[in-house]
Amino acid sequence: MTGTSTRTDPATGLRRVAALGTAVSAVVHGYLFLDGWSAVAVTGPLFALNAVAGVVIAVGLLVSAHWVWRFLAVGFNGLSLLALLISHTPSGFFGTREMFWDSWQITALVSEAVALVAAGLALLAWWRTRR
Repeated sequence: MTGTSTRTDPATGLRRVAALGTAVSAVVHGYLFLDGWSAVAVTGPLFALNAVAGVVIAVGLLVSAHWVWRFLAVGFNGLSLLALLISHTPSGFFGTREMFWDSWQITALVSEAVALVAAGLALLAWWRTRR
């Protein structure tokens, strides 16, 4: 079995939560890119990539029960969350060092954490149906 029918997927609610969290992260990164981060080397283009990839993954989670979207959501949100946390360390993320937590960062942190857990549980649910 390579995927799961949307109608019989027991993790539909988890996929929807993961899609919402992923979409919120994408919107945050898209807004920040347009709000000036586009001028920051490395981090700016990564914000644009994050925004586009997040929208694609969120839509994929909503329209398909295939396991690959769950896997991509876990990777996307896990890496986004890790990058955010690294940006708050003394060495920063590609030269970008955050000194405080603002509302955009907290929104990204919460949405990515929720989406990571939901996508992980949805992926686990898919894995259990394979056996």
